[in-house]
Amino acid sequence: MSYDDEFMRRAKYISDIAHVELDEILRKVEEYIEEMGGLIKPDGALSLIAMELGVEISSETVKKPLLRLDRLVPGMRKASVRGRISKIYGVIEYVNRSGERSERAELRISDDYGQADVIIWSQSLVDEVKRGKLREGDEVLLSDVRVASRGGRIVIHLSSDSKIEVLSRGVAPASEVISSTEEIYGREGEEIDFRGTVVRTFPVSEFMREDGRKGRRGSAIVQGEDGGTIRVLFWGDKASYSENLKPGALVTLRNFRVITREDSVELHSTLRSSVDIEGGIETIEATVLYKFPEESSLLGKKFLDILVEIDGELAILRIWDKWVDLLRGMEPPFIVRVGPIFRRYDDLLSLSRSGNLEIVEIVDRKVKDIEKLARSLKYKRVPIGEASDGFREFRGTIIGISEEAKVSWHCPLCGARVSYEYGSYSCPNCGPLERAIPLLYLSLTLDDGTGVARVMVFGRNAERLLRMSTEDVIRRADELGQPFHSIPTDELSAEILGREVIVRGKATYMEGGLVKVVLDEIEPVDYSSEVHSLIREIEELWLGAEGNENSDG
Repeated sequence: MSYDDEFMRRAKYISDIAHVELDEILRKVEEYIEEMGGLIKPDGALSLIAMELGVEISSETVKKPLLRLDRLVPGMRKASVRGRISKIYGVIEYVNRSGERSERAELRISDDYGQADVIIWSQSLVDEVKRGKLREGDEVLLSDVRVASRGGRIVIHLSSDSKIEVLSRGVAPASEVISSTEEIYGREGEEIDFRGTVVRTFPVSEFMREDGRKGRRGSAIVQGEDGGTIRVLFWGDKASYSENLKPGALVTLRNFRVITREDSVELHSTLRSSVDIEGGIETIEATVLYKFPEESSLLGKKFLDILVEIDGELAILRIWDKWVDLLRGMEPPFIVRVGPIFRRYDDLLSLSRSGNLEIVEIVDRKVKDIEKLARSLKYKRVPIGEASDGFREFRGTIIGISEEAKVSWHCPLCGARVSYEYGSYSCPNCGPLERAIPLLYLSLTLDDGTGVARVMVFGRNAERLLRMSTEDVIRRADELGQPFHSIPTDELSAEILGREVIVRGKATYMEGGLVKVVLDEIEPVDYSSEVHSLIREIEELWLGAEGNENSDG
C-alpha cells in the first residue's frame, strides 16, 4: 500500500515519539483497514494507533517533522528536534544590542547521529534551567527552533516562541576529563575538559579587533600525563586565568574548544570555560621513610617519589629537580620541612615547583621491609577488569607486543611531538628547531582473565626490554632503511610472549573497557612471594571471621 508524504510524516512522528519502528506502525495501519473491511481510511487508522500509543497528534506537530541532528542545516526555522542533554553549561550573562545586561542558557544535546549546541534566549526557558527543571541525561523535544552555525558547528537557537518538553528523565553521563594529549586529536570543534601540568606561561598581550575594540589574549603550554604538551589560549576576560598560572601547577581546563591548526591542535577558551587550580597545603614536617628510583621527564626534568609519614598518615610525595639533587645519596629515615604541597588528581602529593624543602633531622634507625610496603602503597594491586585511574599494579600474562619499537621526536623546549621536513625539525608550539629529543617506545598487551591492559613502555624501560639504547635503535633503523626510525620486535616477542609478569604504572581507563598503563616497573612473578601473600590474606580473613564469631557469641 502506498501513502502520500503527509501521511508518512504523521507516521514518522508517531514512530519517533513512541519509540516504535515505522514498519510496525504501517503494519498496524494495514491491520486496522483490513479488520474494518476498508471502512476506515489510512489517516483514521493512524489516529487510532496514535491514541493506543498515547501520542497526541495536532496539525501543528504534523507540520513540523522531527529532524535528526545530522540533518540540520543553517537557516532552518520552526524545526523540531529530539535529543538527550549531554551537558548543561549553565546560564551566561551578556550585553544585548540595547546595551543592557541579559542572560542566556547554553547546553548540548545528542542523538544516535550527532550532537549540537543549544542556546536558549527565552527568559522563561532560561529560568527553567536556573530552577533545575532540565538535567543532564534528560531526553527532550525542542520545538519551533532556529538552526544556525557558529565556528562551522551547528547551533540550535530557542526564542520566546520555542518550547522544551522533557520526554524522559535520564542518568547524567559521567564527566569525562581527558589527561592525555593523544586523546584530543580528532575532536576538532568539541568542548572538552583537560587535566595537566603547566609547563610554561606567556604574558598577556593586547590586540585590535576588526571592529576597532581592544582584545586580550593569554597562553600557556600544558603537559598531559602521556608527556605530550598542548598550547592553551585564553581570550578576552579569560586571559586573566593565564596570569594566575605558574609552571608546575596542576590544572583542570573545563569547556575548552579543540582547534586544529595545520598538523597541531590547540585548546581555546570560550565564554563557558573555567580553570580549576589544585589547592595547596602549607609547609609541613614529614618523615621520609623510602625513596623510589629517581626518574626524569621527557624534557629532562628530574623527579623523585618518596614515602613520607605526615602526622601518622603515610603518603607518596613527588619532588622535583634541585630537591632531587639534595636528597641524592641520603638514606632514609630523615625528617624534612617541605611545602607548599598539592594533592594531585592521581592522589599523590606534589611539592610545588616554586616550593622549598629543608632537611631538619637525620633519624638514627632503620626501617625493615619498607620497600615492599612503599610499593604496595603507591601501586594498588587490583584486577584489570576492576581498575580505575591512578597508580596500579597488575599481575597478568603478556599476550601481545607491538610489531615495531619506534622512536618519536620531541621539542626540547615544550615536549611537543615535532615534524621533520627539509632537513630540520619544526615544533607546532615553538617553530623551527635546531635539534629534537628522541623517545623510544613500544607497547605490550597484558591479560589477567578479568580484562586486558595496553602497557605503554617508554624511554629507559623500552631500552631495558629491547636491550638496546635509543641510539642503537636509530642506527639499526637507518641500516634497515626505515625513515621513521622503527625496528621489528620479533626477537623480543619470541622471548616474552606468554610470560606471567607484575606490571606497575599509571593506569587510565579507556572507552570499550581497555585499560592503558604507562609502565614504571615490570618484573617476573615471584610465585613464592605471591603464595605467602595469599596465605596471609586467607589467614587475615579467617581470623577476622573467627574473631567476629567469638565477639557475637
